[in-house]
This record gives sequence, C-alpha cells and structure tokens, in this order.
Amino acid sequence: SSRAAKILSAQPRQVMVGRMVEMGDVELHLLVRQTDDDQEFSHHASPLRSRARVALVVLASLGLLGSAPLLAARWQRAPERTPDMAAALQEDAETKGKGTKAQTMEPDRFNLQGKSVYLVMTDRFNRVGGYSAHDTAACTDLTGWCNGTFAGIREQLPYIKGMGFDCIWVTPIVENPSVDDAPPPAHDGGGSGYGYHGYWAQNYYKTDPHYGSKEELKELVKAVHDIGMCFVLDIVMNHMGPIHPWAPLSVEKKIPFNKPEYYHQVDRGNLPWDVYTAKYANWPNPAQSMGAGTLCKLDINSTTGQPDYTNRGNYCNNYADAPPYDNSTYLGEAAAGPPDLMYCGVGNFDCPGYNQTLVWEGWFYDLGDLNHSHPFVMKKQLEWLEWVKEQFDIDAIRLDTAPYMPWTVLAKLQEAAHPVQIHGEVTTTNISFHASFQKYPTGDGGFKVLAGLENFPPVYMATPGYCGDPSQPSSPVAMWDLRKLGQTMTEQIEGPYVTLDGLMNFVDNQDTTPVANTCGSDESRIKNSLTWVFFCYGIPTVTWGTEQGNTQYRNSLWQYGWNTTTWQYQFIKTLNSIRKDADVRFMKTEVVNATADTLTFKRSGQGREVWIYTNSLNTTARSGKVTYAVAPRLPLRCNGAWWNPLKNLPGHKKCYWVDAFTGRRAEITLCGKLIAPNSDPLVLVLSNS
Repeated sequence: SSRAAKILSAQPRQVMVGRMVEMGDVELHLLVRQTDDDQEFSHHASPLRSRARVALVVLASLGLLGSAPLLAARWQRAPERTPDMAAALQEDAETKGKGTKAQTMEPDRFNLQGKSVYLVMTDRFNRVGGYSAHDTAACTDLTGWCNGTFAGIREQLPYIKGMGFDCIWVTPIVENPSVDDAPPPAHDGGGSGYGYHGYWAQNYYKTDPHYGSKEELKELVKAVHDIGMCFVLDIVMNHMGPIHPWAPLSVEKKIPFNKPEYYHQVDRGNLPWDVYTAKYANWPNPAQSMGAGTLCKLDINSTTGQPDYTNRGNYCNNYADAPPYDNSTYLGEAAAGPPDLMYCGVGNFDCPGYNQTLVWEGWFYDLGDLNHSHPFVMKKQLEWLEWVKEQFDIDAIRLDTAPYMPWTVLAKLQEAAHPVQIHGEVTTTNISFHASFQKYPTGDGGFKVLAGLENFPPVYMATPGYCGDPSQPSSPVAMWDLRKLGQTMTEQIEGPYVTLDGLMNFVDNQDTTPVANTCGSDESRIKNSLTWVFFCYGIPTVTWGTEQGNTQYRNSLWQYGWNTTTWQYQFIKTLNSIRKDADVRFMKTEVVNATADTLTFKRSGQGREVWIYTNSLNTTARSGKVTYAVAPRLPLRCNGAWWNPLKNLPGHKKCYWVDAFTGRRAEITLCGKLIAPNSDPLVLVLSNS
C-alpha cells in the first residue's frame, strides 16, 4: 500500500479524488478520466490479496489499464457496501460533465419547454364547413385560398394526438385580405390580395371568415385542451398586410392601425402617401427591411449617380450560379459578405453596409411596417395581447419576424403576454444575436426579452448537413458536413442563452421546402434529421404533411386521407414515445463526436444517459454497417462489461446499451466504437435485457 501510494503521488497532473475501499481483503475503485476529451470509464477489482492489489494500482498508475491517466485514489476504512454506492459514484462523475444548463422547472400549461409541437396552417389542413366543405381535391395554390377551417383542425385532433404531440401551433387567425381585395392583374398579377396564410393582417379583431368564426376558434382551443394538448397561436406584430392606393388595400382598411402615422416612412420626404405606397414590385419605395442598403452595402450607379437596389443583379448574395460553393462561384469583390454565407441576412453584422435601424424601420415589400415608437401602436398591441389571451384561452405564442422589432418592444410584448410564453422567429446565423432575443446584454446585466425562440442557427446547418440542402444561408460551409451542426450545437451549449430548453427545433416549416423534398424522399436521411429534431435540446417541432411524406411547399393535407400507417407517421409517433419514455426533455446535452457524415451527441441527467447517433448516409447504406467513433461505456453499477469482475456481488445487475427503436443490443467493439447495422439513426438507452 505504501509503495502504491508513492507511485501514485509521483505521477504528474494527478490528484487524489477517487475512492479506494479496504474491507480486510481489498476492493479497489478506480475512476479514470481522459483529460483531452473529458470521457471517462470506471474499473472495479474484486477482493484481492495485498500483493495483487499493489500490482493493480501500479498498472493503473502507469496507464496500463487504459489509455487514460489515473486521476485519483485514496484509502479509507470501508463503510457497509450498499447497492447505490457505485451508482452514486457514476452520478457524481456525470454532474461534472459539460452540457446544457440545468433545468429544474417542470412543464406546466404556459411553459412550452419540454413539449413537442405540430405546426398547422389552417388553410391547408382540413376542409370542414367553410367555402369548400369536404372537397378532397388537393390544393397547392400559392396565390389563392384552399379553404381549410378551424372546424377541420378540430375534427382531426385525434390524428395529431395519435403521433404523440403535446401541442399544436396554428398559423395566424386574424382577417386577411380576401381574393376580392386583390388589385387588378395589371398592377401586380393579382398577388397582393391573397392572404390565405394569415400573415397579412387586415383586422386584428376579426377571425378570417375563410377559417371560421370566433366561436369556432374557441371551440377548437377547448377541444385541444380537452384532448390534453396545448394551443400555440401564431401572431404578427411587426407589420400589417399590403397597403396600396387600391381601395380594398388602403391604410384605412387596416384595423386598428388605419392612419399613415402608425407606419414607418423612411425616405418618404414630400411624397404623398399614395405615391409612397403605390409600388407592387421593384421597391423601394417604401424603404425595405431586407436587401441592398439594409442587410448589405448599396451600390451607386457610376453613370447615373443613383442607387442601384439590385447591386448589379447580385442583391445581397455572395455566390452566383451555386452550388457548388467555391472560388468559381464566389462573387469576390462583388460579394455582399463573407464566403461562409450564401447571402447576407438579419444579424450578419460582418456584411459591409448592414443597417439595423433599417431592419427595424423598413417594410417587407408592400407590407405596412408598424412604428412602435408611436404611443398608439404600442398601446393597442399590448391591449390586443390581453384581449386575445382572454378571448381564446391560448397557452403559448409564436411571434413572426421578431428581429425586425427592437428588443425593448419585444420585452414589452412578453411582459403583456405573461404568463403566456412568446417564442420568436429570429432567422439568423449569428448565435450571439440570436441569444440576445432571450436576454439583451447591457452593462448592468441586461434585460429579459422573449421566453423562447425558433432555433434557426443549427437548423441552417442541419438540412445542408443531413440532406445536402443548397438553399440555406449556411449551405456554403454546411453541405454534407455534420461537423458544422455539431460545432453550432456546442457554441449554443456554451453560449449566452437563458435556457436552451426554450428553443424550437425543426427541419422545415411553413416558409421552407418540406424535409421530404430537401432530402430527396430518402427514408434514412429523413429519419436521421427528424431524430436530431426530437433529441436535441429544446422543443421538437414538425410541419403538417411531414407524416405523409409531402414534398410540396404549402401543400394541402386532406387528400392523403388521414393515413396513420405511413412509415413517417409511425416513425414520428415512435420519436415522441422514446423521447417521453427516456425523459430527455431537460437533460444536459453534449456533442460527443462529429465527422462529415456522422453526428453523435448525448443527453444526461440524474445518473442517466441517452446517446443519439445520426448520419447523412442514404438509404442504400442500409446494406452495410456504419461505424461511429465513440460508443457509450456501461456505468459502474452494470455487469454487462467483460472487464467487470464484481458482477456477481450484491448491488450489481445486468444492463446493456440497447437501441430504443429496435430493442436490439448495441454492438460495441473492444476499442470503444459503435457498429450500427445500417444507416438508420440509433437512440441508445440502458436496459437490463
């Protein structure tokens, strides 16, 4: 014993923090940690005679029991062994690991954290009553109404609940311009009047008649609650619908903001209001919240001396005719920003000419941008939030276009909505900018803004990484490279967020191409990307139609016949079930390993771990095995490991790492690699069988 202690004390960079227990004969506990990547394993030695004991300590101290240096060992008189002793050691070790901030709050009605969400666009979900009652013909019209209704959603709540979702998110419900409100085609092709999606508010205090009445909306919310789900209402506070001199779209028709003074008017000068708002294309005017002069530099025509809002046709893009994204397509000096971005977007301050003031005060095309510095605007919006909470008994809010409003305005909206949480759409690649919409940093500690956010920074890495999506702002660096997704996750874990549990993860939504299209309908890639959505920290969110394999943007759902036997429906149901059974909702997250085509991360807490293995290989890879570089080790209390000689002692039990999808025991090599049978994702949990 004394010789062993001397050897241990002579080892560099080692401290005496472990436990070695003496029982007459000796039981040895060695907790070994690898200093370079913070991975750990445990070793148990059964009762040994003194000579063997010393030899084992010497071998451990010399690194011969594993590649990791020994962190500790100390002697003490043994207490009575209890079955929980080894488990306690393992749990203590786990609490020292990296991961998300601890989350102790249990979910309640007004807390979206820990829940899963199914997104519904009312117009595209189900026709019951309304203008096209029970017409089952598919509808993909992007300029007109398909006439889904509140009653239609209510009818199919069991279909949604059957996948295991906790909440539904319903796109905005307020009155929008109707088909009859559209200007003549000679103006703009008739497109400005069609607000089927709900995001072009005409009247805050009316539900859109295409969807149904206020009473029908209340009946829907009650039915959602009766079935044990929560209701997330989508709202728009940044802007109203299109404003033009055309009478049905005039500012006077926008309720309650029916005067020009309620809107931003950058660069209006002496222009009459009807002239300032006359354009149906080729803006400005009005001054824009996107594009050249706002998100990037604005070129000046050398001949005319006039601003060129197209930037010679490049706008705020950094590549031409891409992919591929390389030197052959990068615009060089003509590029709006750096080569790691496909284009310059909100929060990309590294793009020369970026102007946050214009982000706030510019319009989206012809959508009237509300001036929140006007007392009437702020007063009415705060009153409306109180009204909508009381009228419709909602549980949470999703807020459209959040970064186009100042942080102070958003903080007031969240305060008025309390206890309802607001989750903002912040479409940025910039992590610190993104996090500032949970808490804005100031010299005196900052102030809280919104309760949660849609999690765009990793989403912009996920679809390029899993499916080669070329259309995301991060595609130049993230296509077919899951290391970028892993890096973004780690930056968020170590970043300035109030909580990661309030971030909504997804791989498509109402504004993007469906994941089945992005992934080329490849089953393996769709499964891997959805597994990331459900097991990453935050709130898994799935768009209507994903469960039917829909590939069309804003497609209707009713033509699929509410089929619950598709592999997508059943897979989503399984994801929800595993997520709840494993109770990963508030566990810490750690990215374990990432390569170009694999991503491994784990969730851990309360002495438990769940390991998630994903990849970007296509379905044909199912004919061959997939190797992951790092496999989980069994905790000390388990005897499923070949090296555990204490497996027959009291307090030990058989346990194995098992894939929660298939129930099959994981194949782990002696050198610590995981061998997957095919390219399907794996979720490993401990099991005693």
